[in-house]
Parts: sequence; structure tokens; C-alpha cells
Amino acid sequence: MKKVAIVSCDKWIDKLEEDNNLKNELIKLGIDAKIISWQQPLDEKYDLLILKSVWGYHNYYNQFKNWLLYVKNNNIPLANNVDMILNNIMKNIQFDILRKNNVDFIDTIFIKESKLFSNNIFDILDDDSYVIKPTISGSGENTYLVNGSSDISIPNTIQKEDIVKIYNKILDSNNDCKIMIQPFISEINDGEYSCIFIEGKLTHTMLRFPNIFHEKRRPYLVDDVPDNIIELAKTVEKIKEFNDYLYMRVDMVLVNGKAKIMEVELADPDLLTKYIDNSSVKSDVIKTFAKKIERRVRYNENI
Repeated sequence: MKKVAIVSCDKWIDKLEEDNNLKNELIKLGIDAKIISWQQPLDEKYDLLILKSVWGYHNYYNQFKNWLLYVKNNNIPLANNVDMILNNIMKNIQFDILRKNNVDFIDTIFIKESKLFSNNIFDILDDDSYVIKPTISGSGENTYLVNGSSDISIPNTIQKEDIVKIYNKILDSNNDCKIMIQPFISEINDGEYSCIFIEGKLTHTMLRFPNIFHEKRRPYLVDDVPDNIIELAKTVEKIKEFNDYLYMRVDMVLVNGKAKIMEVELADPDLLTKYIDNSSVKSDVIKTFAKKIERRVRYNENI
């Protein structure tokens, strides 16, 4: 019997509906599936690891990177593959791939060294409002808004004078991490479109409302997705650097009516199925995911 591990972490193992639904669907297909934590010894042999709810890995980045390299060096099949995941985690590399493929994304400045960050930050940040965050992060942690407009009242703002100490500590503790600076996109209040692909198939699109800078709102399934959002998502899905992906989430926003990438999630994408109220759609997504995994492990495709 083929064995598949859905990789979570100590905090979330066996606690998430999406992971458990996927495990149960794989079992129905005759796969010996279980949920494991990357933070525990990998003491069993699996035909495929599916990286899923490893959320919070950025707080243990060096250990997580070493785990990924262990998987790669020991030829343990992982979806998505280790190189794709590492390139995706480091958003400066992720955006370089998008730029190389002429994909439009939110304007971003990357700062690599703490010295440059200290010396140049006040020249970069004029009177506009900017979002500043580490390139390796998650769940909005260490993400701040430098508010240059006095008529905007937004949570999680920070003064220019307070940010240098916070980010220099991050830069000095993680050699792979950079600082990214983006203009604040007011349209984000209208939501991000998240197109979810499973091995070439667009299974569903959600409208999300990241709650860092405004009131938290529940994501929901969208049927009438703007054509330019779908077109941009499909362009990303076909990027050659992603050509053996199993699953991805493409997050986009409309800026003056133009679709732009916020992020491409290939490392640990939440497929957001827990927010799908239509049980038939939710079931179809999980079944599609499970069948694609089954095909890979039974026929050794893209592993």
C-alpha cells in the first residue's frame, strides 16, 4: 500500500479540517495516509510528502530549511518540490521569477542588509503610505504600515523612527531574509482574489480580506471572477519554473482595475476550503486534490 504524509507542524497537527478531509479522502482511495509534524523525526518511509499546514515555520526558519534540505538530500519525494518551496518562501526570488516571466506584481523594493536599511530607509519612505515586511514571514507577522497620510486611520501602523530596530534584528538573525517595501494599496480593503490550482485545474476562487490593516472579514467563494484576474492567474500557473507543481494559490488585487500579483503561494498554501459553504464544491476540491496525489504516488508522476 502506498504511504502519503500530509506535513503539518506541532501546533496544527490533526487540528485542521482541510488536512483531515484530505487524509480521509486519500484513505478512501486506498492510500495509507497520515498527518505528521515536520518538527518531529521523520522515522517512516513515505512515497510522497505533501507540505501543508507548516504555518509559523518562519519563526524556526533555520530548522525548517534544514528539514527541507534533509528531505532533498535523502531523495524523499515532496510536493511541491524543495527547490520550488525555497524559491517561493524567499519572496525576492519569487518576484524575480515573476519579473522574468513578465508577470505584473505590486511594486516592491527589497533591502538586503541591515546597514542599508538603517541608512536609506528615510530616503525611500516619503510622505506616502508603505507596507513593510520581511521576505520570509507568515500570517502578517512583523508586517507594518508606515502611514504617510494623516487622514487615514489604519491598525498596525508604525512610525518611521521605530522600524529600524525591529527589522535590523530580523535581518541580522536570518541570512536568507530581506526586507520588502510596497506602497499601501487601498483597494486591498475590497479584498484579494485567491485562485487555487491543483495540477493544472483551477478548482475555485476565493475573495479574502487580510485583516492586518482593516477589519477582519470572512473569505468567501466567488463565482463572478473578473476576466483579468483569471487571465493573470492562468499566466502564473503556466510559468515554467512552476511546471511540476501539485498545488498553488495565486493571490491578486485589482489596482485601478488592473490585476496585480500580491503573492504566489507554493510552499504551504491554505486552499481555504473551510470557508466554502457549498458542500458539493468543497468535496470536489478535496477529491480532486486526493486523486492528483493518488496518481502521483501510483504512477510516480512528477516526483
